[in-house]
Amino acid sequence: MKTMITLAFIAATTAGTAMAERINVASNASVAQSVQRLVDAVEGAGARVFTTVDFAKGSASVGETLRPTTVVIFGSPKIGAKALQQGQTMALNLPLRILFFEDANGQTWAIYDDPTAIAPSHGLAADHPAVLAMKGALERFSAVATGK
Repeated sequence: MKTMITLAFIAATTAGTAMAERINVASNASVAQSVQRLVDAVEGAGARVFTTVDFAKGSASVGETLRPTTVVIFGSPKIGAKALQQGQTMALNLPLRILFFEDANGQTWAIYDDPTAIAPSHGLAADHPAVLAMKGALERFSAVATGK
């Protein structure tokens, strides 16, 4: 019984930690403009944009409305492969992704999960070089996308 309680506690605190490590960056542009800035920056750096998911467009296709909400999925095997060699389950969080959305007040936000907070749950040290490279890429690309 004690083992079950301990496991439940670990699961609850791990989930809470991951949620607490979400990075929110206000943008000085619309969702569409922020997304385009990110795509341009990623491609300009020689990385790849795998896809963009436009949730507002998807919602409209079934007669629902949603404020602009888009996820951009991008990355480079140069970084990801090194992380996956040590912690294959990190693939659940790769390629990298940034969510852009417009809130109820019309403010555009770029949001992503901090890889240094997620990595330990995949058996990677928070200071693993690949994890730090991911964090640096997300910081740089989100800054460009949001005009910071």
